[in-house]
Amino acid sequence: MDHDKLIKPTVSYHLFLYRVELARRQSRQLRLSRTKIEITDELISRTVKNIKTCSMDDLKAVNRELLFKRKLRHSVSKLRKQAKLMKS
Repeated sequence: MDHDKLIKPTVSYHLFLYRVELARRQSRQLRLSRTKIEITDELISRTVKNIKTCSMDDLKAVNRELLFKRKLRHSVSKLRKQAKLMKS
């Protein structure tokens, strides 16, 4: 049971979830943003694992991905605050 918790979903699975959410009639922005964060995080970690063989363009791409992830996290926190205000 504990072993199942350690397995992290793949990028392919996150992309699948993202496409499923986009196909919904009324997609949930919070879920889309969280899935984007997971995809971006996985791509960053894959690049960082191979940092020794990365070119300067790869490092620039990682920097852009980190900035994108930071913006996504900020938008997720704003969406959560809005959701709390709507419930109140």
